[in-house]
Amino acid sequence: MRLAQMILTVMLVATTGMDAALAQDGRLDGRLQFSSTAFGLLFGYSQGQGSLEFKGKNYPFTISGVKAATVGVSKVDALGQVYRLREIADFPGTYVAIEGGFTLFQGGGSAMLRNEKGVTLYLQNVQYGLDLTLGGGGLSIALSESATTSSPTTQPSGQ
Repeated sequence: MRLAQMILTVMLVATTGMDAALAQDGRLDGRLQFSSTAFGLLFGYSQGQGSLEFKGKNYPFTISGVKAATVGVSKVDALGQVYRLREIADFPGTYVAIEGGFTLFQGGGSAMLRNEKGVTLYLQNVQYGLDLTLGGGGLSIALSESATTSSPTTQPSGQ
């Protein structure tokens, strides 16, 4: 698990400049991390939980999603950057992505997702298991509890 987190951190740092250039306003608004488990046979379902760091507070959230044209079972650990998030009420919602990929034991990649309020997530993930996906899908995010204050060691730099 620690190895996966180290790999994700290196991938995120390596693509930070590219992600910032892709964001229209270029301003990083928050960071997130989550873990989920997915399974599917033609249609897939995933479920997990994570935490968003926004304006010095941590907001726990749950995720669930569906995918089309997928088969397999996998676990995903992801780190991400959040852009165009002005207030916490804009974070929950449905995020859409078109994807394709193959994982045999361990894989990884990146994804960009956007919700109906324009909030954009740039994710770096490590995936374990067996998974073949050729379609797209959606990811629903819901805040699960009240926020907690971030400790100074976990607050994102530049905020």
